[in-house]
Amino acid sequence: MTDHIYKSPRPKPRETLISFLSRLSASKRASAKDFAYDMGGSFKRILNLDEEALSLLCQWGNLSNSDLNELLSWTGEGVGNIRMRFRGEIFVSRALRNPVIRGCPVCLREDVQTYGISPLEAMAMRGDWLLREVVICVKHEHPLVPLWRADKVTDRDDIGARLMEILDEILKGGFDRPKEKASPYDIWLDGRLEDGRDSTWLVDHSLYAASTFCRLLGAAMLDLTIADISNNARNLRTAQAEGFEIARQGTPQIRAALDALVERATGVQDGQRKVFGQLFVKLSQDYLEEDTFAIFRKCLRDCILANWPISRGEIVLGELVPERLLHSLHTAAKETGVGFKVINQFLTEAGAFEDDDRRAPSKKTFDAGRYATLLEEIPTLVGPIEMQTSMGATRAEFTTLERDGVLAPRTQVSTVKSPWRLSDGCALIEELQSFAIGEVMDDLHWESIQQSSKRTGKTVGMIISEIRSKNIQVRLKNNIPGYHGIWIHKSDAGSSRRLMLEMSGEYTTSLRDTISAYAFARSIGLRDRGLFRAFLEEGHSPSIRVHNPRSQCSQLRLTEDNIATFHRNFVTLNTLQAELGLHRNTIFRRLKAIGVPQFAFNGKKFGAIWSRHTISPLFKDV
Repeated sequence: MTDHIYKSPRPKPRETLISFLSRLSASKRASAKDFAYDMGGSFKRILNLDEEALSLLCQWGNLSNSDLNELLSWTGEGVGNIRMRFRGEIFVSRALRNPVIRGCPVCLREDVQTYGISPLEAMAMRGDWLLREVVICVKHEHPLVPLWRADKVTDRDDIGARLMEILDEILKGGFDRPKEKASPYDIWLDGRLEDGRDSTWLVDHSLYAASTFCRLLGAAMLDLTIADISNNARNLRTAQAEGFEIARQGTPQIRAALDALVERATGVQDGQRKVFGQLFVKLSQDYLEEDTFAIFRKCLRDCILANWPISRGEIVLGELVPERLLHSLHTAAKETGVGFKVINQFLTEAGAFEDDDRRAPSKKTFDAGRYATLLEEIPTLVGPIEMQTSMGATRAEFTTLERDGVLAPRTQVSTVKSPWRLSDGCALIEELQSFAIGEVMDDLHWESIQQSSKRTGKTVGMIISEIRSKNIQVRLKNNIPGYHGIWIHKSDAGSSRRLMLEMSGEYTTSLRDTISAYAFARSIGLRDRGLFRAFLEEGHSPSIRVHNPRSQCSQLRLTEDNIATFHRNFVTLNTLQAELGLHRNTIFRRLKAIGVPQFAFNGKKFGAIWSRHTISPLFKDV
């Protein structure tokens, strides 16, 4: 027995345990099955890595514990739940076990030429050939080729018997194929298997998950199916190299690639499976519970949530969606009960879409959180008849309130039939009624706001402004609800004689060639009169203060020089639109994308006003 031990072959780099058994038995001129029996064990027990059988093999093969561990690491050991430990990492068994045994014929032929002993004693099967993600011998730049197939494990792993059947073909080059240059992926995978070396982002991730993801991502990027890469090794290598080049750089590049796949999809009904192919299928099914794939699932999940209108409560790649991130016109229409064409008009006006965006409703997506308030509001909007009825206003009164800017519709899109907020009308009525000091006792000295406007020539907006300034007494007309029942004292509102004096020019000298701050603010698209008045009162742009005999109040007005000074120093969306010929939504998006702040002083903002010098560089190309 001692003589046999000292003549035993030594394990070769990357050799599997079963390969060593085969060469050891060949050195004894016996088959692997007979030799296993002679050792006092059985071939099947060695295949199953039985502890006692392995101990016998170590004795007969003169193997140290480190020798055995190295052979086992390149063979793969079962660790339960159809998993195997291979080179210190965990793989699913099917990644290492296959009825088809592959190898590099150049390596096998080189074994024979190098050692000068019998071919079956010299030829070693390498463990890296077992891993399905390995498709080339990096050393010889030769593709791995199928050497034999056997469904029965004891036949498949009887290496000596199988090599004897193809020995002549191996030695005369019958299995040889044209050389193929090793890709960065091939070199990376070879290094990870050899000694764990890895200088890429993938270093901290499971080799099984990383190599699998590279293949799936590359196939998706190249639009290759399972059949394309299963039946064509060159396609497989191309996919692996493509995916590795992206994945090696980390999550930002992975996410960019996934977003590119989404952009490439043009079909109206293109779903996640259509866009991502087997990458989505595998991560959502086969690898859904695999912790080692968690980072790759997250990358895909984040991409899906950012590009598809997934509703709250849905499950995406195994995780519950806590809140909706995106809406499409279709999903918004479904949730609000409002037609998507109407919603599209509101959203386009609000800046969610460009005017010329012609995408299909299912593809037209927008930020659900940002426009949530608008979507909630759209179904509550009403038409003019319902608005004036709820306010208790006549048609003429309602028309005048809109014309004077006291009430403004939620949208300026003329084709929207229900643009009014009931809350705006109710708030106005409640506000005006709060100034009432009682009920109208006689009709001689009191009149409605509309009647006062006709009699005095004052706009309804001016009268309401004076009510707010408490310069006009207000009473409620008995049995007349709403706006039409809000009456004011005639003497407070002014007489027709005063109007005649005003029209004759007795007070217009101080107002000639000027415009009220309120009217100017409206002309440049500013609706919040209080903010613009504060802007002027704090001296950020010049104005004049005059006494208005019509309202008996002081008033801020702007001369032509004041207006010119404002335009030199400041801009609004309306003034930029007029200057540049761009749509206001386009201008707003550009300002927001760059993050240009609105004009402010000591932390106080004054609405949608920008300093001209801060925005000028953004529009040099226009």
